[in-house]
Amino acid sequence: MRVSHHVKRSVCLLLSLLLLAQGMTLGAAAVGYRTESMHGAGSPQAQRIMIARQGNLEHKKELAKAIAHIKE
Repeated sequence: MRVSHHVKRSVCLLLSLLLLAQGMTLGAAAVGYRTESMHGAGSPQAQRIMIARQGNLEHKKELAKAIAHIKE
């Protein structure tokens, strides 16, 4: 059976779209596509950077130590 060029292109396009959908829905290739980055919150790495910049984490660590009565 001989397959036309148009059918081959359609199958390749369909396969590409399916792989994209798989990646965007946390499939096998979803390392860079997290749900958070799909809803306008930005990438998880960008969120970590902003939390580190604005979270005042060192002060919060000191508060947690004080609450837990840890003297270091």
